[in-house]
Amino acid sequence: MAKSLSRFFIRKQDEKNEIATLFFRVQNKKHKVDTLFSSQIRVNVAEWKEALSCPEKWMRHQRANFNLHDSLNRIELVVKSEVEGMSFDKSRVEAEILSIANPKKAEALMKAKREEEERQREEERIKEEQERLIKEGIDAERAKIWNFIDRFCNEIKSGARLNGHDRYAPGTVKAWNSFRKLYDLFDRKHRYTWYDVDRAFVTKFLNFMEKKDYMVTAQNKYLVDLRAIISYAYADGIHNNDRALQYFAKKKIEEKDKAIEIYLTEAELQALYEMPLSGKQEEVRDIFLVGCYTCQRVSDYNDIDKDCFTTTAKGTPVIRLIQKKTRNEVKIPIMNPNLKAICEKYNYNLPYVVDVILNRYIKEILKELSDKVPDLAKMVVTKLTQKQKKLVEDGKLVVEHNEKGEVIMPRYKCVTTHTARRSGITNMYLTHKYSIVQMMHVSGHKTQKTFMDYIKLSSDEIADEIDAIANGAKSEVF
Repeated sequence: MAKSLSRFFIRKQDEKNEIATLFFRVQNKKHKVDTLFSSQIRVNVAEWKEALSCPEKWMRHQRANFNLHDSLNRIELVVKSEVEGMSFDKSRVEAEILSIANPKKAEALMKAKREEEERQREEERIKEEQERLIKEGIDAERAKIWNFIDRFCNEIKSGARLNGHDRYAPGTVKAWNSFRKLYDLFDRKHRYTWYDVDRAFVTKFLNFMEKKDYMVTAQNKYLVDLRAIISYAYADGIHNNDRALQYFAKKKIEEKDKAIEIYLTEAELQALYEMPLSGKQEEVRDIFLVGCYTCQRVSDYNDIDKDCFTTTAKGTPVIRLIQKKTRNEVKIPIMNPNLKAICEKYNYNLPYVVDVILNRYIKEILKELSDKVPDLAKMVVTKLTQKQKKLVEDGKLVVEHNEKGEVIMPRYKCVTTHTARRSGITNMYLTHKYSIVQMMHVSGHKTQKTFMDYIKLSSDEIADEIDAIANGAKSEVF
C-alpha cells in the first residue's frame, strides 16, 4: 500500500533510526536508467510509516506537513521532466534535488562552480597559447619543464590523469596549482629544459624562494613538488635525465622558521560555544566548532549533511565520512554535548559556508570574544605567509614587531579553518582517555608521525604534563 501512496521510501537499514532520509528509485528503459536517489530530506520514521498505513492518514500527514510534501512534489516534477527529456543526466538531477532540499548549499556550490568555470576559461586560454607555441617547435617545446607542469596541472584537474585509480582530491589540485604559479614566476621565459636540471638549477630555485622570503617549510614543500614533477615526466618518457633526482635535499626546519600553529583549549571552545551570536556569524561559529569536535579538515566538516548521521550496530550515534583528501572512511562518535546540540539546532542539516568566508569570520568572532577571554588576545611570535606579506605591501594589513624585530600577532589572528582539526586532536589527546590508534581512527591519519604533528603543546604544557604524571596529580592539571 505504501508504494501506491508515495514513491518515496525509507531504506530498510534506516528503519531502526528515529530520523531517516527519504529515497526514491528512478527506472526508465529509454535511457537505460535504474538509479536510487536521495531526496536529501529527512523525516520521522514512525510518523512516515503511520502516514503510509492508509489514505486518510496520508491526507492528514500532507495537510500537517505542507512544506515537506511541497518539496517532495517539486522533486517528483523535476525527476519526471528529466526522465521524459531527450537525455538523462544523474548529476543534473542531483543538483536539482539539492536546490529544492537545501537551497543555501546549492547556491553556494553554484557560485563556486561559476568561479571555477571562469578560472577554467582562463586556463584554457593559456593552454591554447601554449599549444600554439608547441606547434612552432614540438621537440623544443616538449623539452621545456613549464609545458609539462602546465599540462600536468590541467590533467589532474580535468581527470585526464589519475592518482592510481582515483581522481586527485580538490585540495591536491589546488596545491599543484600553487606550485605551477610559483614555477611560472621562477621561469618567467619558460626557457629551462629537463636537461638543465642539475645541482646548480636546484640551488637557483632555492635562492629564488629565499629571495621571495618563503618560509623554510614552504621551500621544502615546493622542492618536493619539483622533484615529483621531474619524476612524473621521467616515468612518462618526456626526458631521460636519470641523474636529475639526485640533487634534491630538504632543508632542516626549526620552530623559528614556521608560522605558529596554535590550538584552542577546551575552555576557549566552551566560551566560543556560549557566545551569543546570530546570522552568518552564528553559522560560522557552529561549523567551526563542528570541526573542533570531529577533528576533521574543513573540506569534510564543512560538508556534513543529514546523510552523514547514522548509528553503529550497537546503536552508538556517529558521523560517517569519506574524507575528500585521502578517501579514508571515518566514523566519529557524537559524544560531545555541544556537538549534539549544534546538530539538533539545525535538525542535522548543517549549513554550508564557503571556506574563505569561514576563515575570515572566525578571526572576527574570536577577536570579539577576546574581551572576555584575554588569552585569545595574547601576542605570539609567528611568520607571515606569502599572502600576508602581499597584504602588508599593499597597505591592507598592519603587523606588529617585538624588540627582536619578530612579527607578533594576537592568537585570534592566527586561527584558520585548519585550527579546528588541530584543536580537536590536541584536546582529545589531553583527555588521556584514548589510545593513539583510537584517536587516529577518528582523525583519519594513517601514520602516527603525521598524527603527532597535530599535537600542539607548548614546552610549558609538556612540562606540566610530565610533572602531573610524576606526582600523580594528572586530574588536577587535565
